[in-house]
Amino acid sequence: MESALPPASDLSPSIVSFLNEKFRTNDNLNGAPTLLSELQTQCGDLDRTLIDLNRSLGSSHLAYALFSDRVHGVLGHINAQLTGLGSSTRSRSSDGEGKERAEQILGEELPALAKEVAGLSRFEHTQRQH
Repeated sequence: MESALPPASDLSPSIVSFLNEKFRTNDNLNGAPTLLSELQTQCGDLDRTLIDLNRSLGSSHLAYALFSDRVHGVLGHINAQLTGLGSSTRSRSSDGEGKERAEQILGEELPALAKEVAGLSRFEHTQRQH
């Protein structure tokens, strides 16, 4: 049993134009099965492309989320270290402990923090390339 065709008024102008171009004469109706097969193949290809694009989008979203979490963690760590640096420089004691702490910060912790920030920059650059 063949299905009924929709009324022409229900078809979009682009579909009407496409059908008019493909079936100008009754002789063109003989090519309908071939056209149907081609359209079904194209629809299948488009469906597969859409599935691939959805997978790619999901993968990219996951990579971004992981990167974002890492950046958030590193920035939180940097913030904590900078807060500690500010606190230690403000609370220098009279017995020289504050001076020793400031020297430790400037000699050890600040260079380590700079390396961490540089590593984050390299990681971000690598992520952008992929």
